[in-house]
Amino acid sequence: MNKKNFPIFISLFIVSLFFTIIFYFGYRSLRSNYGNYMASSFYHGEIKEELSNEDVEKLKSIEDIDLVGKMSLNPDNGKLADDLVVINYQDEAINKMREYSRLTRGRFAEKEDEIVLSESLVKKNKLTIGDKVKLNLGKRLLDGEEIGPTSANTDREKFEIKGSKSFTLVGVYGDVYNRYSKLSFALGLQDKMPTFRTFVKFHSFEEAYKNRDKIQSEINKILGKDVHLEFSKGLINYYGVENEPLQNIMSQAVLVLSVLGCIVIFVFFIKNIFWVWGLRKIRELSIYKSIGSTNGQIYLLLLKEGLIITAIPILLGHIAGFFFMYCLYKNITKGEGVSAFEVIKFNPLLSLAILFVSFVIVALAIKSPAKKISKINIIDGIRGNIDFSKSKKKRAKDFWKELKLNNLASIKSQRYISAIGIIIISVFIITIGISTYYRDYSSYDNGYNFSVDYFSEKNQVPKILNEIVDKIPNEKSYISKDKYVQVENNNEFSKEAKAAGLDEEARKNIKKYKAKGMDGFIIALEEKDLKKLGGKKGEFVLYNSIQEDSSIPIAQAKRIPYFENPQTLDINFENDYKKTIKIAKTITDLGKYKSKTRPFDVKVYTDFETFFKLMEDSGDEKNKNYAYTLNMKIKDSDTKDVKEYVEAMIRSKISPEDRFNITTGEETAKNEYNDLKSLIKIVIGIASIIFVLNITNGYSSINLSLMSRKKEIGSLYSCGMDVDELKNIYQKEFIGEQIKSFTISIIVSLGLMFVISLIASDLRMSTLIKYYDYKSFLGFSLVVYGINLIIYHFSLKRILDRPTIDLIRTI
Repeated sequence: MNKKNFPIFISLFIVSLFFTIIFYFGYRSLRSNYGNYMASSFYHGEIKEELSNEDVEKLKSIEDIDLVGKMSLNPDNGKLADDLVVINYQDEAINKMREYSRLTRGRFAEKEDEIVLSESLVKKNKLTIGDKVKLNLGKRLLDGEEIGPTSANTDREKFEIKGSKSFTLVGVYGDVYNRYSKLSFALGLQDKMPTFRTFVKFHSFEEAYKNRDKIQSEINKILGKDVHLEFSKGLINYYGVENEPLQNIMSQAVLVLSVLGCIVIFVFFIKNIFWVWGLRKIRELSIYKSIGSTNGQIYLLLLKEGLIITAIPILLGHIAGFFFMYCLYKNITKGEGVSAFEVIKFNPLLSLAILFVSFVIVALAIKSPAKKISKINIIDGIRGNIDFSKSKKKRAKDFWKELKLNNLASIKSQRYISAIGIIIISVFIITIGISTYYRDYSSYDNGYNFSVDYFSEKNQVPKILNEIVDKIPNEKSYISKDKYVQVENNNEFSKEAKAAGLDEEARKNIKKYKAKGMDGFIIALEEKDLKKLGGKKGEFVLYNSIQEDSSIPIAQAKRIPYFENPQTLDINFENDYKKTIKIAKTITDLGKYKSKTRPFDVKVYTDFETFFKLMEDSGDEKNKNYAYTLNMKIKDSDTKDVKEYVEAMIRSKISPEDRFNITTGEETAKNEYNDLKSLIKIVIGIASIIFVLNITNGYSSINLSLMSRKKEIGSLYSCGMDVDELKNIYQKEFIGEQIKSFTISIIVSLGLMFVISLIASDLRMSTLIKYYDYKSFLGFSLVVYGINLIIYHFSLKRILDRPTIDLIRTI
């Protein structure tokens, strides 16, 4: 490689590396988002009523429907060695619908003697695709009574074998069941099912949703009865079919403009490098012009050679970028059991698009220098006597000021090139600051480091939770169960809340989210715990407290009274049930019962018996899905041992239909930090790219500026000016421009923060400034400007070391 082309090599390597990282990051995010949506919402709609196999055949004749599939409601009990297996079934239509799924390897069963098994079961039994698997089939018995296939494994049951069946393993599926249930997942094929759920997929989800009334009418007519077609809520949100058209267009426009913005920035960054490269070929190009070459031919000549010398760095940059992302995500997701959608996979079309964009940037970057070079006089080009000024010389009373005015274009280019690099880094620092703020905002230490979520449909506190409290040494503990409701905004806010403008903010939030009121929670406590809050059995106690400033992180916020002497609250359940509850007491301190309370959350406490009665009156079936939660404070060093002991305790007494989950404080903290950690790693990688590109571009820009002033420097030198005096004058001028560049970076960064604060109502200017990492900004700026100064010093020295006559005669 020609040493003079090294800046081009590095710059295009960086450009390709950058776009590879950005495009593959975006591709992974979109693929993950789309894949997760489609895996959980593989169907477009579900018929909620029970249908027969004949009904399903009738539905297939409706023109708008593409597929009608069935999933069995009666899984079988299976056993592989010591592992209990829940064998689920779906038909061929569901196979086709589930283009995106949790399959990690292989495919779905296409014959009744094929099967898909969960990943952990395959690993444990060291199975591979194509292996023959023999499953024992039978009944699960607990104390002589049969229990369902999906009942939790209690370790107290017996498995009564009724037969066995051999399958061929054709697929591996991500683990489905909670690991504490000790159940494994299996999926087979079954065409005729006695009872099943019915799912439909349309030719176009958007069109079907638009014509949902017509389709519903057709379904009722062809079945000869009224059934309810429920569209997938996940896909309604994903496709934004209920959003305003402009909202969907804007999200696409932002994506396109972001890519175009990156292209423009990189063209700006590297055009000076090609400008210097083009000037080295000026004599050769001027000779071509002298024999009749047109400006277009000159551009094509430069473009052809430019593409040839940039092909290798672009390819190498792309390879490096892909492996950087692959290794980064492999490291981030290591051991977390993430889905296949989270993994970076090579995409040939995406890679071609990245290479195309990189070569487009080269073509655009060469165009500007080629245009300038084509305007240079042929004779001057051959001689090398080139004047870069675009207009007549400007006059000024001060000699040095006049020189500066006549070289303003090249001087300003140094200023803005450095500024743009610093601003890009500043944008990423702002992004990390926002992410850190959101993490801090929702982070809250409730004073407990061990919790058990116990899922039971019974209206009584599980005895096992109280047994855990009695047997495990702890500083404090309590058991609770909560229910989400919406509290109508018809109570008067307190004077303090009004003074803080919270009443108006609440009204705006309700209107913005089209809600029926503020978010609320009915929280059940044991009677002894309710008494500690000042309440009695049958009463409702209101936590009458609200954040004074909704933008402050929850843990740091000052709290003030919420309502002015509240007597009742009107609450709305998710099933549209409404209830007015009487407030017996208000409190402003939760003591040991404190929990994360977001701005405008309304929390009401009562006893379990009253809670169950309220849930029964509401008829809200979703209440059964809410867990009984035990919070405990134990020694941090004991959490691992206690977790194992508690799991064994619960498993020895758990009812088959119940579920549980155990979480420690360490696990919670780790999960909260994971997303921010991955963002920081990516930003560090991009910052490194911008840093190298800034230096290479600064090198070319500085050399270009000094090249255009060689005659000036040579003339001053020939007039008797001292070398050291010339160095001081030019270096002082350069430092002044770098200070201006730094000032521009600060002003633009503050401007961006101001714009963000106007667009995002929850991000105030003071918050953005507080979470801005100014140390990283200053550190990066000092390194960039320091290296620029070193480059300028040695480039100027190299010019001053040349004979004076050479400086006056050449470019």
